[in-house]
Amino acid sequence: MSILTRLVLLVLLASLPAIGILAHNSLTAIEAGERQAEAEARRLLTLIQDEQQRVVEGMRGVLVTVAEMAPRLAVDPQQCSSTLNRLRGRLPRVRGIALTDLDGSVRCASDAKLNGLMVAALPHIRMALYGQGFVVGDYAVRRSDGRPVLPFAAPYTDGTGRMAGVVSIALDAGWLREYLAEKPLPENAMLVLADRNGTLLGRFPGGDDQRVGKPLPEPLMALLRAPSDGVMEVTGLDGEPRILAYAPVDQKVRELFLAVGLDRTEALRPVTAAAERSAFLLALAAALSLAAAWVGARLFVLRPVARLKRVVERWSAGDRGARIGRPGDTSEIGALGRAFDSMAQELQAREQARDAAHAAEHRMAAILAASTDAVVELDEEGRVTFANDKAARLFGDGGDLVGHVFVALLPPGVVEPFAARLRDALARREPEEFEIRLAGGEKRGGDWYALRLFATGDRLAVYAQDVTRRKEDERAIRRAVERHRSLLETAADAILLVDAKGTVHTYNRGAERIFGHGPADAVGTDVRRLIPGGLIAEPLSSETLADGVAREVEGRRRDGLAVPLELSLSAWSDGGDRFFTAILRDITERKRTESALRRAKDQAERANRAKSRFLAAASHDLRQPVQSLFFLTSALGEQTQGTPGHGTLTTMQQALEALKRLLDGLLDISKLDAGVVEPVSTTVAIQPLFERLAAEYAPEAARRGLTLRVVPTTLHARSDPMLLERVVRNLLDNALRYTGRGGVLLGVRRSRRRFHIAVCDSGAGIPPDRQEDIFEEFTQLGNPERDREKGLGLGLAIVRRLCALLGHSVALRSRPGSGSTFLVTVPAAEPPRSAVTTVPAVGRTEGGGCRLVLIIDDEVIILMGLRAMLEGWGYEVIAATAGDEAIRLLDEAGRRPDVILADYRLRNGKTGPEALRAIHAHCRAAIPSIILTGDTAPERIVEAQRSGFAILHKPVSSHHLKQVVAEAGSR
Repeated sequence: MSILTRLVLLVLLASLPAIGILAHNSLTAIEAGERQAEAEARRLLTLIQDEQQRVVEGMRGVLVTVAEMAPRLAVDPQQCSSTLNRLRGRLPRVRGIALTDLDGSVRCASDAKLNGLMVAALPHIRMALYGQGFVVGDYAVRRSDGRPVLPFAAPYTDGTGRMAGVVSIALDAGWLREYLAEKPLPENAMLVLADRNGTLLGRFPGGDDQRVGKPLPEPLMALLRAPSDGVMEVTGLDGEPRILAYAPVDQKVRELFLAVGLDRTEALRPVTAAAERSAFLLALAAALSLAAAWVGARLFVLRPVARLKRVVERWSAGDRGARIGRPGDTSEIGALGRAFDSMAQELQAREQARDAAHAAEHRMAAILAASTDAVVELDEEGRVTFANDKAARLFGDGGDLVGHVFVALLPPGVVEPFAARLRDALARREPEEFEIRLAGGEKRGGDWYALRLFATGDRLAVYAQDVTRRKEDERAIRRAVERHRSLLETAADAILLVDAKGTVHTYNRGAERIFGHGPADAVGTDVRRLIPGGLIAEPLSSETLADGVAREVEGRRRDGLAVPLELSLSAWSDGGDRFFTAILRDITERKRTESALRRAKDQAERANRAKSRFLAAASHDLRQPVQSLFFLTSALGEQTQGTPGHGTLTTMQQALEALKRLLDGLLDISKLDAGVVEPVSTTVAIQPLFERLAAEYAPEAARRGLTLRVVPTTLHARSDPMLLERVVRNLLDNALRYTGRGGVLLGVRRSRRRFHIAVCDSGAGIPPDRQEDIFEEFTQLGNPERDREKGLGLGLAIVRRLCALLGHSVALRSRPGSGSTFLVTVPAAEPPRSAVTTVPAVGRTEGGGCRLVLIIDDEVIILMGLRAMLEGWGYEVIAATAGDEAIRLLDEAGRRPDVILADYRLRNGKTGPEALRAIHAHCRAAIPSIILTGDTAPERIVEAQRSGFAILHKPVSSHHLKQVVAEAGSR
């Protein structure tokens, strides 16, 4: 190849970088244009998605509104159709609204002609009936006018909260065309809308509406089923290549497919035109450069080279005095001439250098002999020509190795690898380096050596260095690295290694699961990309970091969503740089559970407060008239003794007793809710308690045809006698009510320092899955008709609460068909000394006179009943409706009352305790006083307890009131 040709090639080669830069810039511009087109497609898709979301949410709102009206509309189909038609008139895009029943029959529609039509086979109706909530249906054509519509449906319920049918709306499929008419797409853009089955709902601009209602092509159908949204280059419905941004059916608005495509050719046209102009200018510049190179080469290269050629031919012919002789020529060719002139002098210098090299070779041999590495020199046949002392000990047990074939000195296992490397080093004349393990002798068994082969002329130098310690260290390092890598990759939590600048160096699979970024995206980036607040919220000392105290931080996923994390951080240093190891645990589920628990707790507390307020209000309003009935029937009972109406009055009193049990149960629940029941523990004799209950319930058991058997006992318990009696009474009462035949047994079972009070019955038993339910308020099994003979469902709820208050446990053993046994576990106690009690006289003073009772109540009917009853017991009575009226009446009578009965609530916001204190101050004496109240609200109970007066809760029975008044009057 001539010099001129080479110069031309050099010019072309010099142009290659410019060509490459042009090509790179063109490709970069095309890629940037594609990215810009993708971003524009995504932006258009987002705008259409937002409009679509707004329309669908609007349809959801209309469905919710109609669903709330549906129970009323469905009563009158004609009126319903008229209402729905008016509603459709207010919604221009809606083509029809209909209500269907559970069978899928149209009960009423905005188009009355559709009433009675069976539409249960329609997919959106069927899905809504099967409880899928809000449903977006499939593309359909209305039967009435042939217009394409997109149906929506949602279930509605009746007044009891049960599903009664489905509300459906037909949306005109052209709603998107109206939106695009206001906000048109770019000229090269196309919009595709399809339902979840791939049926085309619309193409905009719609040059070919015949495709509407038909399936999408397979490339678009694959995008419809994609797991997430994205951008892809596909062939559009018009056959043109397009950059398509798409949202599958499970993105943003479920069950609708949306795609926006830009014409790729049109989008990249400015970029391709610029690339073509640049290529033309580059070609023109290259042509001009070639012409200039051709002329310059002939003038400045070919002529000097021809002269140099003639001088070289003379020198080759033996003319050692031939010289170029151009010392003033500073060009490259002039330098070549000067180099040629010095060639003769260089030949003599080389001879001298060869002699010096031989001397250096002898010095090198001495150095190699003293080296700690084994050094061997081989000839072309592989025989040893030189070996230092280290090599002699290693390969020949200290003997002379010169003349031996080197491979014969090696262990059999390494001969073949060494021979192959030897041949390669000699053939390629390049160094070879590898490691072998020498084994077999006591000194060289199991040792690793690094062999380096260097070709030196016709010889081969072999260097062997002991690397056994290094191999062991490398193996230990590999094991440690693999062990830590295994722990890192199998950890469920995210583990990050971050330097002091916040750059991520290590990123495990747990982090990939939590943040969504792959290792390639995360490693090398700032940790604030994953944790916006950084790893360290404030300066922390090494001691604080060493404690491993976890704190909560907020992470940021790849999709932009925030995720709550628990961060444990430790700091360490490799001797120079400082690093942080961060362990992050996803606590989303824990946060969700904590939030749900807080909401459930708040909801339960609100419901409990509302229940208590309702029961208290209802109880107060019932207790007032019931108390009047108690007083009046008690007074009437004294007057009807021996008359035919006395039996009817007795029945009325039994009915009042049943009502009193209900109100007392509510009162007990309210007292326990208020926390005002404070047990007073003392020694309780169990046998007298059993005898009282047996005497009380024996007539009831006989009336029901049951046997009531009590097992005698001499045991005593440590408990509150009144509360314990209430517990056993409720259990015994419950057993008698729910035992149809057989009997009830009351007794005790010993167990070391405690014993069990047992109430056994032969009733129907309780299923295992309902044994916890019976301890809830108003829960009854086997009483769907709510027969009051079987109680009110409060007894066992009170038992459980009282046992918890007393520190006693209550247990249930029961099997269906085998009866039930309730066990109350109480601590045993030693029996106390017996005490003598006296019963006070009723209605009379010690001197034989009548006691004076002052009653205060703003209910006149209660005053009348209470006055009649007290006078029947032999008391004198002064009745007043307020405290100031009572003081006035006492002044007129000129007497001081022996006992005062006052209602808690009086008129004008006054209370009984206020009236009692005013009367005590007026009389200048502490008069025995009793508060009567029908209010069971927990806060009212607490206020009454704090007043310091005795309290009776309405309704109170006549014999109980008689005993309390007698005891108060005797003080």
